Amino acid sequence: MSSQFAAEANVLTLDGCPLHYWYYKAEDQSKPAVVFTHGAGVDHRMFDPQIAALQGKYPLLTWDVRGQGQSRPMGAEFSVAKNVTDLLAILDHLGIQQAIFVGQSMGGNTAQEIVRFHPDRVIAMALVDCVCNCSHLSLIERWAVKATPALLKLYPRETLLRQSAKAASIKPAVQQYIYEAMSVLETKELGFILQSTLACLRDEPDYRLPKPFILFRGDHDKAGAIAKQAAAWAAREPRCLRYVIIPDAGHNSNQDNPEFFNRELVKFLEEIAAS
Repeated sequence: MSSQFAAEANVLTLDGCPLHYWYYKAEDQSKPAVVFTHGAGVDHRMFDPQIAALQGKYPLLTWDVRGQGQSRPMGAEFSVAKNVTDLLAILDHLGIQQAIFVGQSMGGNTAQEIVRFHPDRVIAMALVDCVCNCSHLSLIERWAVKATPALLKLYPRETLLRQSAKAASIKPAVQQYIYEAMSVLETKELGFILQSTLACLRDEPDYRLPKPFILFRGDHDKAGAIAKQAAAWAAREPRCLRYVIIPDAGHNSNQDNPEFFNRELVKFLEEIAAS
């Protein structure tokens, strides 16, 4: 890819945190910007396979969420609501009024909050291996949300990192990346981020997403209630254009099977851009 579409790291300091982001211009800047938000505990590099496939074709933005990757120290406390204000501040700084939001796990929760509270900023969404923010939570699931930090403290740090990596991916190379990315965080930070991500879930089963979206799930994703709820979630959403199960992939399906994922993502982006 020509160097004219390469990105340099940029920093926007906000509420005590140096938010690191990478913006890639496109050959046709009139195309909608595509904004990628990573999952909890990792960083922008999880979307490297997608950036390689789309570079130069669309304006692209990746970033490290507050307290993760290079966006440290955390400064103000992490929350999904804070992710929303941080990301919109970056987009405002770049002069991007609307975008297509791609979010994996926590990033998908963040995209859902953006479209809920700022629908004018959203063209469409690609939600990857994430739960619906408004699904009913059982008593056991509610207990698990509150107990997450305490449960994580029971694990030796090395065990926690290794098991987290294996739970997220079925590919050794991706597991190694997850292990290295999460190693930046202290155990208490990781627990706080996971608990704060789950705190955005609410029991509003009648809510429907107001913008078109595609829902992705790895066929081996065993994280939380994702596999249990995904098909029903897609079926009840009138704006869900497709529900795609990524073969030979775990929770980080965009990394585990990037070739399949990228084909489906490109088709979706072309469909949205054409409309």
